[in-house]
Formats: sequence, structure tokens, C-alpha cells
Amino acid sequence: MPRDVLILSANAPEFAHFVEAGADVAPDLRVRTLDGGAVTEVVDRRGHAVLSVQVPELVENPSELARLAPWSTVAVPVWWTEAWAPWGAAGDVGVEIARGFAAATGAQVLVEDGS
Repeated sequence: MPRDVLILSANAPEFAHFVEAGADVAPDLRVRTLDGGAVTEVVDRRGHAVLSVQVPELVENPSELARLAPWSTVAVPVWWTEAWAPWGAAGDVGVEIARGFAAATGAQVLVEDGS
């Protein structure tokens, strides 16, 4: 079971920012899409996913945001991006990519391990 990673951003995330964050972490990573583009994965040289990112959804209801992400300080409307990273070293790379993306775009990130 992978780690859940939640990214909340005021602006629609551009996948190019995930690619840039990945290149900063490990330049040998690649990208592939699954399910007709519903999920984009950042993969290592062996094709193992280090981060899987679902298509972002716009949340406009402040009650829903407060219920699902009470820790967030981002105001609605907010782009809700769910991602997953495996446990262990490969997943640590994925989490680093998610955090790099968040830092570059002013987003907030919550990783299942509490960080």
C-alpha cells in the first residue's frame, strides 16, 4: 500500500512543474501516463513508479475543504491533487518531488507519514 500525498494549490497545477521538480531530484527519471491520462507516473530507469499523480480537481466548497483538509490554509477555490508514493527509498524520491513541486508553486503538501 503506497503513501498518500495530498497537494493543495491555489492555481491549476501544470504537470511541467512536476517534471521540473523531478529533474531537480533525479534527472534520470521518466514520465508515463495510465488510464488515458487519468494518472501520470514519474518512474525510475527500471520503470518502477516513484510518484503517481492523479488529475487535479477543483474544490470550490469551503465546508468540503475544511472537512477533508482541516490543516490547510489555502482558500477556496483550491486545486486538489492526490498522489501516491511507495514506502522506502523509491517513495522518498517521490515525496521529495511532491515537496519540490509544492515549494516551487506555493502549494501545500501533506504526506501520509505526517510530514
